[in-house]
Amino acid sequence: MIRLKIKQILQEKNKTAYWLSKQTGISANNIGKICNGETTNIRFDTMEKICKALNCTPNELMETDDPQLNRLITYATYLTRTKDDEK
Repeated sequence: MIRLKIKQILQEKNKTAYWLSKQTGISANNIGKICNGETTNIRFDTMEKICKALNCTPNELMETDDPQLNRLITYATYLTRTKDDEK
């Protein structure tokens, strides 16, 4: 299962769900549901707003308990960082 780790990223950046709500224009209620894993899908435009506010890629927002998917997500994140470092 793929999960979003937005709550963890917010904690690492010392930000709150309320802050994310204000930055993205997404209601605090919806941000809370996303952070607490109470949603089963997310729109691309919502993910884009969250990524812009958190200055991260969609890959960095996701985690999974499936070993194969986890390797793919980890590898894609590595490639993105490597490419960004070359700029």
